[in-house]
Amino acid sequence: MKNDNLIKRVQNLSEKLKDPPKPGLLRIDYDSYSETEKLLFSKAAEVSEEYRRTGDVEVLFKNDDLTAKAIYVVYKRLNELYSHVIPEAISGYTLLDPEIVTYFFKLHFLNFKADLIQCINHLHTWTASDRQDFLDDLKMYGPRYHRIPRGFNEDDFKGFSCLIDPDDQDTSVKNDH
Repeated sequence: MKNDNLIKRVQNLSEKLKDPPKPGLLRIDYDSYSETEKLLFSKAAEVSEEYRRTGDVEVLFKNDDLTAKAIYVVYKRLNELYSHVIPEAISGYTLLDPEIVTYFFKLHFLNFKADLIQCINHLHTWTASDRQDFLDDLKMYGPRYHRIPRGFNEDDFKGFSCLIDPDDQDTSVKNDH
């Protein structure tokens, strides 16, 4: 079979396999969860419904371990799915050794999760005003995404303090330019 015919067949198959875009959340087949996990989800839904019905925040506080566990089960499933599919797709597309691709994927994915946790912990230090200012900037300018250099953390800010306040220059930071 000629390459042109093969490409057309693949494109036709791809078009047939496309699902129409559905608004809303990503869905995972509920039946793929164990009976224990389904029971956990059911109990968490009962807590959520009780809160919606009564508005009693104590209901949430008393059952926060149940809610956290249900969220963790979904998080774990998504994590497993992502950690399996992405390395497989990359190794299939690039024809690189799946074991090597999986190693580097996990290395970077675990670092990403650690960086994200560090960021979330830092966000807890923001005041309500800081959060509102950030949201206002997001609405006004839209999101801006930049690559963060490896190893960049709070200690690196100490070296840049002279750029923030010219009257308070750190003499240990020397500019070679």
